[in-house]
Amino acid sequence: MRAISTLMLLTFVSACGDSKFAGLSDSELQDRFSQCNRASSLSPGGAITCDNIRRECDRRAKSKGHSVCY
Repeated sequence: MRAISTLMLLTFVSACGDSKFAGLSDSELQDRFSQCNRASSLSPGGAITCDNIRRECDRRAKSKGHSVCY
């Protein structure tokens, strides 16, 4: 139960504030997104990172009107 609580806390904290991926170029973000999609298994930290990358892709898609990650 403690591990689940810690993971949830990390998820909430990582969702706050500006994304550290906002400074990446579209091509760098696309590369990171592709790495996440190819991963066969992820550590909890890796899963959080990939979730944040997906969120940044979604944010850019909304602001630009087209997907930068595919």
